[in-house]
Amino acid sequence: PNEPTMFATVVRLAPVCVSKPALRRGASAPKLAPHRVASLGYSRPSVMARVNLKEDLESVDPSETKDALLNGDAGEKFQVAVGIGGLVASGIMTWSLVTLKDTGCGLPPGPGGVLGALEGVSYLYVVGLIAWSAITKAKTGSGLPAGPGGILGGAEGIAYLVALGGVVVGVMQVTHFGFIPNAIPVEGGPCFSP
Repeated sequence: PNEPTMFATVVRLAPVCVSKPALRRGASAPKLAPHRVASLGYSRPSVMARVNLKEDLESVDPSETKDALLNGDAGEKFQVAVGIGGLVASGIMTWSLVTLKDTGCGLPPGPGGVLGALEGVSYLYVVGLIAWSAITKAKTGSGLPAGPGGILGGAEGIAYLVALGGVVVGVMQVTHFGFIPNAIPVEGGPCFSP
């Protein structure tokens, strides 16, 4: 019948990364091995969710996000700002990871080091967003709120995916190039020298 998608396979392998819109719908999940679920300390029903990327994307409402940014209270504006920042940072980090995979070095410093600084800040932002999500998950049992129009939840999910990509690219980097580039250019370094 239905072929499992790569996204559903990832969720089957790591059931703690189930999308919040799918959980809100109370949908059924792909079958998970009971011993895998038990080893994570979750009861089987708590991680059950059918992952449907199309439905998740349809639950995002840009007009609700815009309305919250223009007319919302301080909390809603904060969630929108963090969500937009997370999406931008994830985009820059993805660009950096693709460049790293292809060349063995991250983004060039750019004029006055601005591009390199944006790259570094983006990595820190994504790691900070994931840390906030993990701490919230540990304290409350669920990740960050979806935010107005789903922007914060979307940024959270994409941050996890980009971080996973970062781990894969890091392993590939060491395997293919034999080094991890320095975060700050150093004299005689393998990538960019000051």
